[in-house]
Amino acid sequence: MALLLTASAASAQEKTWVILNNAYKGSIFLDIHADRPCLTRPLLEEWGVKTFVLDKLHWDASACLTSDSATRFDLQFWYRPDANLLTLLFPEEAFNPQQNGISTSRWDDGMNALFVNYRLDVNNQRARYRWDTPGTDATLVLENGLNVGPWRVRYQNTFWREADRQYGSYSNSASVWRSITSMRSRLNLGDGYTSSNLFDSMSYRGISLASDEAMFPDSWRPYSPLINGYARSEAEITLRQNGERVYRIHVPPGPFVIRDFYPPDSQGNLELTIQESDGSERTRSIPYSIMPNLVQHKMFSYELVAGRYKPYHSVDLDKDRFWQSTLSWGVAPHTTVFGGVQQGENYASHVAGVGGNMGKWGALSADVRSARYRQQGKMFSGSAGRLRYAKTFIQTETSLNAQLQWYPRGSQYRSLEERLNRASMLAWGWDDDTTQRTREGLVELTQNFDENSSLSLSWRWLKSRSREAGSNSLTLSLDASWQEVDLSLYGSYDRYADYAPESTLGINISIPFSVGSHFTNVALVSDLASRDKNTHGINVSGSALDDYSLRYDVTAEHSEHGNDALKSSIGYQYNSGEMNVSMTRSGTQRDYHGDVSGSVLLYQEGVAFGQTLGSTAALVQVPGSAGIGFYNQFGSTTNAKGDLMVSYLTPWRVNRITVDSFSLPEGIAMDVNELETVPTDGAIVNLRFLKPEKTEVR
Repeated sequence: MALLLTASAASAQEKTWVILNNAYKGSIFLDIHADRPCLTRPLLEEWGVKTFVLDKLHWDASACLTSDSATRFDLQFWYRPDANLLTLLFPEEAFNPQQNGISTSRWDDGMNALFVNYRLDVNNQRARYRWDTPGTDATLVLENGLNVGPWRVRYQNTFWREADRQYGSYSNSASVWRSITSMRSRLNLGDGYTSSNLFDSMSYRGISLASDEAMFPDSWRPYSPLINGYARSEAEITLRQNGERVYRIHVPPGPFVIRDFYPPDSQGNLELTIQESDGSERTRSIPYSIMPNLVQHKMFSYELVAGRYKPYHSVDLDKDRFWQSTLSWGVAPHTTVFGGVQQGENYASHVAGVGGNMGKWGALSADVRSARYRQQGKMFSGSAGRLRYAKTFIQTETSLNAQLQWYPRGSQYRSLEERLNRASMLAWGWDDDTTQRTREGLVELTQNFDENSSLSLSWRWLKSRSREAGSNSLTLSLDASWQEVDLSLYGSYDRYADYAPESTLGINISIPFSVGSHFTNVALVSDLASRDKNTHGINVSGSALDDYSLRYDVTAEHSEHGNDALKSSIGYQYNSGEMNVSMTRSGTQRDYHGDVSGSVLLYQEGVAFGQTLGSTAALVQVPGSAGIGFYNQFGSTTNAKGDLMVSYLTPWRVNRITVDSFSLPEGIAMDVNELETVPTDGAIVNLRFLKPEKTEVR
């Protein structure tokens, strides 16, 4: 170990700057023992040192890394107490490859700000049947937010007007929350959703305190997906989960691999979109599921919730009080025990289980849930068992997830939400067949063949003693490319109860054509359905304008034994929002749609406008410089003041905001063209670049 020290050491009350393998890791309060900085196991773990390396290191009585142990593994550091600077040099093979520079000292709560996301949808419809009401209806959805230090206030409301001139408004959700970084947890007051780790997720209004695993270093967290693809040009890569954009990155031409993404929801397929520099897009689905109840050895994850059940707007269900508590504990290497309690009005449920990481054999967990409840003066009770399995085969790029639930004969098990749903049915004299189910299963398989071809399979089934309750659903999708031709196949099979099954097959063959500096994609589209009309059509899509911000999509569709249809849409992205207009004409059908969306940000220095903001965003400023683009925000440039809203950042991880050098005027250069930020969840960070300067002409 190389160690440079002067006579005096930095005080533990002063922050020490840390540089690890030429990467800035922030400034931290570092204990100094005998003129040596104390490197603890949690600190090295947070920086990404692999677990098998940590297990072989030795620590002194103060839990600091010993000199002999560091020398044996070639862990070098140089400490300059006069500058409060610690420089470390570790072998690359000692690091977790998914580590993305997490460092608690760099977490930024952002600036105090008030913002509004808005979306206005307008629809005009001609009456096709006697019972239709012709005319125009409109919906305005506002997502309002206030950030003060680490506190986040969120309120969403909707205004609506129907074609029959009825109108009104309602509140969707309201909450106040903050991240508690010392506990790596989130405190939420108001509306929210319980975790689906052990009990079924449901909406509530109350208070909760729960672990936020997104704040954990990658080495503490369960499996993250390895996502690969191929970009034909400089491209923007976007990931969506459950319809919401959750990740965005810019990549150069060629193959790419995303290793540092951790989905915010443990369940829900991922949708990968590759948007090329010419505006063309390719999208494929990535089935995703993890073992959310597994944690690392000596770690734990918990959730505490108390409040009332909150049904969806206009749904008439009882708003019962309830509380629940869950805990997962890494009791031994590769082994987790977990359990939970849920208590409602005339309802009680418990869950207990164990899970393990079996290395090359994947991860497996098993649990048993029980419930006891009173309804209509009668007591019911029952139990349910569950097995979950997940495995990623890195060499073959295969991902497999499976789940099996079974219900013993005579079991009257119901989740809390299922009990409330039954109560609303009983009020109308009906009953459900929930307790007739015997087994439920889920299998999801993803196979990547190369950078641009993949196969996805999803199979769900429900077996029931009642002929009216069973179901079977199978979907299969194949995305492949050959030369410049993209091929997509989609097939599905659905059967519910004893009704006749329904099968569908979708085929899409897309061929790009060059039109000047732009590409137009012409696709042959067919949808074949066993219980519906077969349709065939031609789709033409592409982009226009120098910055590819104008997009169009036209489909001419022929329906066998039905009406032909013409569907068209045009969309325009601009600095402060996005507009879309679409039309559908088929037989007597005439439907027109238009929408406009964007955001307004009010902060200490004034007002900024931008495209719709995600949960974590940034205000980028290049003083007095208009028209400068950034790779992090497609289709936008700085306004006259030099401001630009970057809609999506990844919380708790290093985000690099990079200038698009091609957007700079000739003869103009920037001394710094990239800044880093590590925002906390919900933050709006402010990044200021130096004003561009003219380069010297020689």
